[in-house]
Formats: sequence, structure tokens, C-alpha cells
Amino acid sequence: MPIINGRLFVKNKGTINIGKGVKFNSSLTSNYVGLQKPCTICVSENGNLKIGDFSGFSGVSLFCSMQIKIGDYVNFGGNVFIWDTDFHPIDYELRREGFDGVKSSPISIGNDVFIGANSTILKGVTIGEKSIVGAGSLVTKDIPANEMWAGNPARLIKKI
Repeated sequence: MPIINGRLFVKNKGTINIGKGVKFNSSLTSNYVGLQKPCTICVSENGNLKIGDFSGFSGVSLFCSMQIKIGDYVNFGGNVFIWDTDFHPIDYELRREGFDGVKSSPISIGNDVFIGANSTILKGVTIGEKSIVGAGSLVTKDIPANEMWAGNPARLIKKI
């Protein structure tokens, strides 16, 4: 059973598996970092979200259209976004016709990872175990285990 401080908004048409001891902080009194929104989870039809044990979320938005796997003891700073989809096609003609051609790709985040506040993790990214993503980063490509990355787009800062 997750620990929920404040409200957790969930829209689920797929599968959600949440491990033990997972914490969702959605109120100003549960995390003083300056949360700008509550935690939200949206899993589309055929989407699969798996959150490992003892992970923590503060004002995090998860949008899973395909697959997002989060390991054990992963911590997310305030106001992080994790999206495994582009939401809309890149081609303007396809956008005019509707939303066919939307690209999605799985996200995998290893054990003991820390994602800094106000970061965004985009589709297709794998973040290796024990890595750190600096605050305000835009992660567009894989991060190997035991590395610190930061920036927009995120780049290697140092090996841990």
C-alpha cells in the first residue's frame, strides 16, 4: 500500500504495479521544495507502469502509454515529468488529421537513482543504477549506471 501525502490523481486504462513503501508527496506540507502540482499518474490502454519498492515521488507526473519501469529506492525531486510518448506526431499534417503516428518508447530507471527537481525524462530513456540527474535537466538519451548527468539536454558531468 503506497503512502500518499495530499492527493494522488490516477487515470488508469492499463496496468499499474506499485511496490511496498512507495511514497507520493502532493502537498506543500509534505515536501517544502516548492511543489507546483500534485502527483499524477496516467496509464493508457496497453500501458504498463511498474514502480519498485521504497521509491519516492514529490509532485511528479507520470504518463505511460507503453511502459515505464522504476526500480527500488528511486527518489524524484519536486515537479519531475516522466513521459514515454511524444503525445502528438511531429509531422504537422498528421497533427491536422488527428493523432495517428504518435511515437512512444519504454522508459527504464534502475535502482537507487536520484532525479533532481524540475527534470524531464523523455521516451526511450534508460537510466542505470545509482545514477543522478541534476535539477532542471532534460534527459533525452540513456544514462549509464553510476554517472551524474545534468543540463538541457542532459550530458555527463562525472562518473560516480
